[in-house]
Amino acid sequence: MTGFVVQGQVSLQIKTFSLEKAILWIEDRCKNVLMDLFLTNTQWYHGKLDRMIAEERLLQARTAGSYLIRESDRRPGSFVLSFLSMTNTVSHFRIIAMCGDYYIGGRRFSSLSDLIGYYSYVSCLLKGEKLISPVAPPEPVEDRRRVRAILPYTKVPETDEISFFKGDTFIVHNELEDGWLWVTNVRTDEQGLIVQDLVKEVVSTNSIKKQEAYNLLMTVGQVGSFLVRPSDSTPGDYSLYFRTTETIRRFKISPTPSNQFMMGGRYYNSIDDIIEHYRKEQIVEGHNLKDALSVQHQEQMLTDTVEGKEIYNTIRRKTKDAFYKNIVKKGYVLFSKGKGKRWKNLYFILEGNDSQLIYFESEKRATKPKGLIDLSVCSVYEVHDSMFGRPNCFQIVVQHFSEEQCIFYFAGETPEQAQDWMKCLQTFCSNLRKPSQPCSNKRLRQVSSLFLNVEEAHHLPSKHFTNAYCNIYLNSIQVAKTHPREGQNPVWTEEFIFDDLSSEINRLEISLSNKTKKSKENDILFMCCPLCRLQRGQMIDEWFPLSSHVPLKNVAPSSLRLRVRYSVEKIMPVEVYNELKELVLLKELHVISALAHVCGQDRTLLASVLLRIFRHENLEAQLLRELNDREISAEDEATTLFRATTLASTLMEQYMKATATPFVHHALKDTILKIMESRQSCELNPSKLEKNEDVNVNLAHLLSIVSELVEKIFMAAEILPPTLRFIYGCLQKAVQQKWPRNTTMRTRVVSGFVFLRLICPAIVNPRIFNIIADPPSPIASRTLTLVAKAVQNLANLVEFGAKEPYMEGVNPFIKNNKHRMIKFLGELGNVPELPEPTEHFNTDLARDLAALHQLCVTHLDELRILSNERGAQQHILKKLLALTELLQQTQTQYAVTNSSR
Repeated sequence: MTGFVVQGQVSLQIKTFSLEKAILWIEDRCKNVLMDLFLTNTQWYHGKLDRMIAEERLLQARTAGSYLIRESDRRPGSFVLSFLSMTNTVSHFRIIAMCGDYYIGGRRFSSLSDLIGYYSYVSCLLKGEKLISPVAPPEPVEDRRRVRAILPYTKVPETDEISFFKGDTFIVHNELEDGWLWVTNVRTDEQGLIVQDLVKEVVSTNSIKKQEAYNLLMTVGQVGSFLVRPSDSTPGDYSLYFRTTETIRRFKISPTPSNQFMMGGRYYNSIDDIIEHYRKEQIVEGHNLKDALSVQHQEQMLTDTVEGKEIYNTIRRKTKDAFYKNIVKKGYVLFSKGKGKRWKNLYFILEGNDSQLIYFESEKRATKPKGLIDLSVCSVYEVHDSMFGRPNCFQIVVQHFSEEQCIFYFAGETPEQAQDWMKCLQTFCSNLRKPSQPCSNKRLRQVSSLFLNVEEAHHLPSKHFTNAYCNIYLNSIQVAKTHPREGQNPVWTEEFIFDDLSSEINRLEISLSNKTKKSKENDILFMCCPLCRLQRGQMIDEWFPLSSHVPLKNVAPSSLRLRVRYSVEKIMPVEVYNELKELVLLKELHVISALAHVCGQDRTLLASVLLRIFRHENLEAQLLRELNDREISAEDEATTLFRATTLASTLMEQYMKATATPFVHHALKDTILKIMESRQSCELNPSKLEKNEDVNVNLAHLLSIVSELVEKIFMAAEILPPTLRFIYGCLQKAVQQKWPRNTTMRTRVVSGFVFLRLICPAIVNPRIFNIIADPPSPIASRTLTLVAKAVQNLANLVEFGAKEPYMEGVNPFIKNNKHRMIKFLGELGNVPELPEPTEHFNTDLARDLAALHQLCVTHLDELRILSNERGAQQHILKKLLALTELLQQTQTQYAVTNSSR
């Protein structure tokens, strides 16, 4: 296509290229010329103006694309872009002004001129509509607040303060809390913080009253002094006040429809022209205009008596902890602006009054934001671990007015932190339904969830697919992806659970891409399934036909097999489930044993629900101890203990991940970060060595890393939660009683959990514990694998042999540290008494009990069969069946009550 010309004071060179390149080219150059194009705001800035008058001025323009910017009459200090669309309706867009920057939707601009230029030439404001025609105010507006320094000041290092001299003038951008101002120094053009106590208002003649004008001219002014102020009697006109030898004379200045000014029957292009004329010509007989009234002179008279010492002492007592009002939540969160971008640990403030998420480089510099997200145009979506290879992620989707989307990604240190941030953010997102409010005793809550199992695909076109993977979307927002699989009939069998879905989410979409070495991999095939098509609570197993984004010729139709269940949890008030809770908490664990027997495929869900319920009641140690004891009692062979995945092992793994993250970070983080930065290989496998690579150098490097890591693990025993260590001690006692002659069992039973299920998985994939933000390099990834192998063998008290002969160089290290490993694992269990709980575990108990009830409903037939077979448990299971059916009836009654309200 033929290129573009930007009209204005600066024109861009015409070029010929593709549309995509043209857009990039324009965006790049517009960044440099926008300030030149829009140096003056007189064409579109109207000052403080209410919505109704703004709409009248735009409608009078009668041109689609007309616009103006005004200061908000509802929110002083913020601005509004008012725009007349092609449908002849006026839309108003909030502009947030903060510390010299301007935000609209989520985009940041350094000036209002930049903002105008961007939506005039780079991007649409509404879909298919840009800013075209500015509507000028009836007269130019200059209403920026100015202050002048009454004392000098030297900034505190490492802060956003600025130094200044006495007499410096500042333009005020924001009034922050506790008397701080964010300003621009007119003399130096430097932006930063100053304290209000050190400045006085610059008095504008526009704000001087009629009598004050007389007094100022008579007391401060000289003969020939003058000032211009708005007229009191005729709004829109001005009055020129002039001091003669004996009195003050006034002259009326009136704007004309042709944007001129009239005084004394003569017409001028500006008020400045009037002043210049009467500097040369007599305004009254014998007198010319001389000096404009020096307001600074009046201010100087006021500041000569300022007591500086007391002001400076007051400043030292001020804190910078309260720049922002109504802080709902604050803290550090990992943040990324897009897939492929680096993760950064930034400091966030959730400001409640204006629904803003503000972020900074650090807490120390939490004054001028690094960025701001306007939550009023946002939605919050959870992100599955598969998207970034790390847990606890979520995303904020900014829906711009032009229907463009901008996505920001976040990662919490723990699931609790991520969920807490998500719930807080959802409260302020107008594009998302508000989270369920705590219900009254007569209300029924509903929470939607989606279970998805991506099974396999058939007949993928060989021309486009060699290594296929699936991208999973909810309402066109990507939330997960599968691993790549080779071939035209790939099998994934990957499971995804999306919990607590927004009511606005109404469709599931999956696209198929081909994994290549390219940075961008396009979607090729896709399918879409409206959630309303899925029968609630029922698992469907179906082949979905795939459509194509690109033309495909002479290929068989492709299809994708999914297993999907869309469920809506109905949650009654927590007290309704009291009997169910009491039944589950019985120390004999009859209900839990029965559910473990029938919930094979739902074992992970059952474990997570039980763990939250028992932690809420501070009974998790008793639960884990009893289930572990039963596991040990039922096992005949010591070598196969806890090898199978059971409810007990699943609960232990979930509990360790929930409570031992600080231990993992303390023991592993420093060494893993060194591995990430190092370019030295640890490769020992001859088949993987690079040419001329020295295996002895690699071995020495590996041993130094393993030695450092093991030392830090040994030193971190006290950081493990005491309750977890008590459970380890119970395991040691139980296996010692079962196998008294096996001297290594009390060591192996603990190492099987601490190392096999906690430490070594964290070494191999440190992102699952948020130890690192970005994927490791191939060298670092291989080093982590080799380190995990060495550490696991040491924990197993086993040396490397014929299976991996290249690792035998690590054996001397294992031999030398076996005794220390035995001592370390023994000390982990050295907590003989159950510790008192130090803090209460918070959970949505009503939802957890509702989920447990739903599991009972799902497996009701199996539980009924089981109740007829088990003697000792029969009475309890019969009671569970009756209670399950009673709760179903109660739920139906609540639903009827809700629908009739």
